[in-house]
Amino acid sequence: MGVTREIVRFVGETRYEDLPPDAVAATKLAILNILGTTVAGTGTRIGALHIDLARDMGGGNEQATILGDGSRVSIPAAAYANGNLAFALDWEDTLFYITHPGFITVSSGLAVGENVGSSGRDFLLAVALGYEVLGRLGPAMQPTPERGKQVFGEQYHPFAGAVTAGKLLGLDDEQMDAAFGIAGTYAPVPSAHKYFGVVAETRPMREVKLGWGWMCMAGTLAALSASRGFGGGHGILDGDRGFHAMAGSDRCDVDRMTADLGSRWLVTDVEPKVYPAIARNTPPHLATRALVAEHGFGPDEVERVTVRGMQMSAVADFAPATEVDAQFSLPHAIVMALLQESPGPDMFSHDRLFDPEVRRLLGRVHLEHDTDADVLYFNEQRLLYSVEVELTDGRRLAREIEFPRDRPETGWSEICAKFQTLCDGVLTSTQIDRAIELVDGLDQLDDLNALVATLVPANATSDLYV
Repeated sequence: MGVTREIVRFVGETRYEDLPPDAVAATKLAILNILGTTVAGTGTRIGALHIDLARDMGGGNEQATILGDGSRVSIPAAAYANGNLAFALDWEDTLFYITHPGFITVSSGLAVGENVGSSGRDFLLAVALGYEVLGRLGPAMQPTPERGKQVFGEQYHPFAGAVTAGKLLGLDDEQMDAAFGIAGTYAPVPSAHKYFGVVAETRPMREVKLGWGWMCMAGTLAALSASRGFGGGHGILDGDRGFHAMAGSDRCDVDRMTADLGSRWLVTDVEPKVYPAIARNTPPHLATRALVAEHGFGPDEVERVTVRGMQMSAVADFAPATEVDAQFSLPHAIVMALLQESPGPDMFSHDRLFDPEVRRLLGRVHLEHDTDADVLYFNEQRLLYSVEVELTDGRRLAREIEFPRDRPETGWSEICAKFQTLCDGVLTSTQIDRAIELVDGLDQLDDLNALVATLVPANATSDLYV
């Protein structure tokens, strides 16, 4: 039995009762986090564009809901829209700093689960399985640092959508194997270097990002296709010419894909983002923020900030022109820390981006490449940075930070507060409280549609919500 079929069999055989309590709690937390980022995404410029496209693609076939908007579209179009919305602010989650399981599992699961009337328990299990599979495939397929300089991306995400949607559709092993094959076929090319590569070559930032919504749609369509009778394409992960080679990687740790499968649940390792930006910008942002809090200096006292870490050429945007540019600009993240700006969409507004004070401080930030940090990332998925602040009075303040070692703890209360912040202005306070209550009791929810209804604005015009 190849590794594909081993994973497929695990997905098919796993029941809700197999989830340990900590995995159930972690999955609920992850779901609430993504529901919040999805709703908030409707207030962004790129979110509105994705909603319009989803209506064009799936309008007239009212199968599933675009959260925070209320439009009813086809299942694939809903997966596309909600996946993009969840990633619009870059405030979703990360697992091992190379995968983002939440946006794709939740969007694919909601699109199918709402349509078929899945229970909250079934949805929760399907999402946990999506996290599990993606958390194994991504790290196992990482290229060597040398190869990663040429080809890199996160194109394995459609498998998570296929798992979550396929589990809710009740695919058997044969069908799920075919869904994996289709998901691999539909996966985009690994184009990260043309997405957030050398700033001079990639800015303004490509606003469809890494094709996240497309990956959600691809995984969901793969499961739907297999359920309709498309077959073949088995063993997509197997052998020297398996998906890792298709995706351009020069190595694949097959054993990592299945080690401790079913006994250690990776969803418990997920990190909801505490700062709306690419995950690798969070550690130096937090280190800078901590230095300001500890020593009490103001932005006018800053002479220079030097940040040392991995792949600096990809995040060295000193003049971000759009909100997406800013989400991937390490200098912008440092400036927001110097100003002690509260995390949220306002830090990416046009007025904030072009604020003279922000632009002045961007010029005080300097980035230094650490090749050892590159190796740590590709081989061990660790983020290592150092920050040194030079003040006008001659003081030099320094802090080193490494994730996951120094990552902040994020529990239920923190995610509830984040959810309230994200949904404020889109949903009523009653809806927000009810959504939190339903996610907390997801394993007791008979029909997922009850949760979806709380995530639609009160002024939505669809007959389902009037």
